[in-house]
Amino acid sequence: MEQAGTMMTNIIMRSIDVKAKEIIMTRDCLHPCLHIPIAARDKDAIEKYIGTIVQVLHTSKTNDKAFLVQVEEPPELDRKFPIWKLKESVILHRTNQVWVHVDYRQYRNAYKTAFPDEEITNMFLDHVMNRKAARLKGFNYLRIIPISRQANTSSGSSAEQYGVKYHSTPEMINYNKICETFIQYADVADIVKMLNMQTGGSFQDGIRDALNLFFEEKE
Repeated sequence: MEQAGTMMTNIIMRSIDVKAKEIIMTRDCLHPCLHIPIAARDKDAIEKYIGTIVQVLHTSKTNDKAFLVQVEEPPELDRKFPIWKLKESVILHRTNQVWVHVDYRQYRNAYKTAFPDEEITNMFLDHVMNRKAARLKGFNYLRIIPISRQANTSSGSSAEQYGVKYHSTPEMINYNKICETFIQYADVADIVKMLNMQTGGSFQDGIRDALNLFFEEKE
């Protein structure tokens, strides 16, 4: 159940992280309606490029650890994409989202504070971007969502491990040090996981089988 839905009365136009947009459109070739922020370098990046922090869910002496972020104006959905026919797709551009610091451990409590009426007893709270990969890339805040044990285990055993290994190479360590992005958008594997689908084993069969969701249906 959405909380804080009436907290904002004025629409705020966000800045666009041009470099992050360039990457998601050229590397992943995803339509703008599938540009879903999942990571941010800091609190300022969240507020500049993603949404308004309407509630601090946990704070410490050093920094705020968890936020409820309200996205005032998500992109217009292109209904020609089969993905938007899935009931699970509502999570992708959810108006109210929980974002947490990459090192924060009490994120389940933070999520329950944000959405006290949402039943997540049998769900895992997943950092959409793997935390090890986030640290390597220099992203300090990540979006979390509830997914099933099966989806969580499947993603962690294949795509995410590959990502961590890839960003641990000397070339990518150097690249990430000078990367000019402030946020990152979800790639296809991330979106498949967000839909609570299994990404697959070493051959990532789940991602392959879900690719039709990302192409326009022919009339």
